[in-house]
Amino acid sequence: MTSVLTLILISTFANVSSASAIVGNIPVPVIGTAAGFYPGIEYQVIATTSFVTLEQEERFRTVILFAYLLPSNANFGSQCTGQGTLLNSKTVLNPFTNLIPNVSIRFTNPADSENRIVCAFAVIATSKGLYTGPASYAVVQAKPTSATPTPTATVEEPSISKPAFATSPKVGVKAKATIKEVTLNGNEFKSRSVTLYVCDKSDCSDKSESNATKYSDLKDTDAKTITMPEAKGKKDQYVVLYDRVVYGADQVSEKASSIKKLSVATASASPTVTEEVAEATPEATMEEMAQPTPVEAAATSSGLLMGVILGVLGLLVITLLIVITVLLSRKKK
Repeated sequence: MTSVLTLILISTFANVSSASAIVGNIPVPVIGTAAGFYPGIEYQVIATTSFVTLEQEERFRTVILFAYLLPSNANFGSQCTGQGTLLNSKTVLNPFTNLIPNVSIRFTNPADSENRIVCAFAVIATSKGLYTGPASYAVVQAKPTSATPTPTATVEEPSISKPAFATSPKVGVKAKATIKEVTLNGNEFKSRSVTLYVCDKSDCSDKSESNATKYSDLKDTDAKTITMPEAKGKKDQYVVLYDRVVYGADQVSEKASSIKKLSVATASASPTVTEEVAEATPEATMEEMAQPTPVEAAATSSGLLMGVILGVLGLLVITLLIVITVLLSRKKK
């Protein structure tokens, strides 16, 4: 088919009348290579609208657009007609008197066309012959072996500092945990909590939510010492703290503390009710002991009053006795 078309073109061009003339420009086809030009991929070539003037009594008939793959030894500027492989062509009837309409075709570069040249050109057929326009050229590039992967944005999880026990954990005593501010690294913060697990194994590989206590409603900016709810642990069991942050699409990031062994609380550490005992100095104690109680003070006051009364009565009796004695002595004289 390609050879037949080529022969027809050569034959037709040879029969063009030398007396025929066309005034104007036959469009130069544009090959769509803006996104690269590779083997095995489909491309488009377009011959855009242009205006020409024909001779008197000459009439348009057709516009033909061709795309050829030239031989491997061809160069830019090589003749497009009569050689190479026809990739595609299109014939359009032209009813206009001086207008060449848009014509476009699509073609696919052969798989073995690397470093070969594709050329395209338009032919105008009139009542007096054929007119060939200028050709355009494009080199088929080497196909990329592999596309460079587009770097994907990686999301860095929040940075959490290791929590720590503020005091040595003891049985029956609420543990104190020290936490630091969380760095979100651009993530959306959702919630934060600290969980204390009681374990039987020294590596806490047996930790379970069934034997854990949680301190919730923490902020990512919190950096403080918190008092955990009392855990149900026994002597020689182990405890560990987990500072846990929920972020983004409910993703979880956490950091564990060092594992500690529970010990028995001492008397000072045990939560007991404190009785208020006055601690007086020895001098103060002696003074307090010397001070009478209200009852003693009342009894003392009553004794004093009775003593005064008895003293007054005694004086009256003595005075009366003296008066009687004086009167009796005068009477004897």
